[in-house]
Amino acid sequence: MKINKSYVVASAIIASTSILPLGNVEQVDAASKTVTVESRVNFRKGPSKKYASIRKLHKGYKLTYLGKSGRWVKVKYKGKTGYVYDSYVSSVKGSGSNKNESNNNKSSLVSYAKTKLGKPYVWGAQGPNSFDCSGFTYYVVKNKLGKSIPRTSTEQSRYGTYVSKGNLRAGDLVFFDTVGSNNGNVSHAGIYIGNGQFIHASSTQKKVVISSLASGHYSKAFVNGRRL
Repeated sequence: MKINKSYVVASAIIASTSILPLGNVEQVDAASKTVTVESRVNFRKGPSKKYASIRKLHKGYKLTYLGKSGRWVKVKYKGKTGYVYDSYVSSVKGSGSNKNESNNNKSSLVSYAKTKLGKPYVWGAQGPNSFDCSGFTYYVVKNKLGKSIPRTSTEQSRYGTYVSKGNLRAGDLVFFDTVGSNNGNVSHAGIYIGNGQFIHASSTQKKVVISSLASGHYSKAFVNGRRL
């Protein structure tokens, strides 16, 4: 049988370029990214409440982070893959290519928020020259990060990823129960700027100011933080 030399050469080229060793395939090091359960949550088969719960996950459980679908975080726990709602887990920890970019964005957010210091507090206002508390957070996030978050402090306190007081980072939103009952009902919002301080539109001081989380009033009134 006559062998076509051109065919042999072409086949060899295709084989050498198409079949790559596994070591050359880019692998995602999923184990380097984790989230921690902050409050008991259903571990579901899919990214919606309509999917069955695989089991309950309790506070403190560490989960391997695989990705996100809307408000649902895709995770792996004890060999099983499923979804948990982002309100019940911490922010992602571990290595990631977008870490520096995210930090830069949050630093820029804080700097932009500070340009509004001294602007008057006006109930119902959302900028650019006057604000109420949630109007201030709404305006700064929308204009600096390009994200439209809910307008009220209560709704904002459920948006994004839960962050405890001890794990706050500059650029996180912070929420308070300032009506005096301290029962966890959010009534005030601000932006954490680091070093135990946050910037907010204060109704008592009638303007945008920087306050300390350690001050008696805000220390007791703190409810939660949220990372966008």
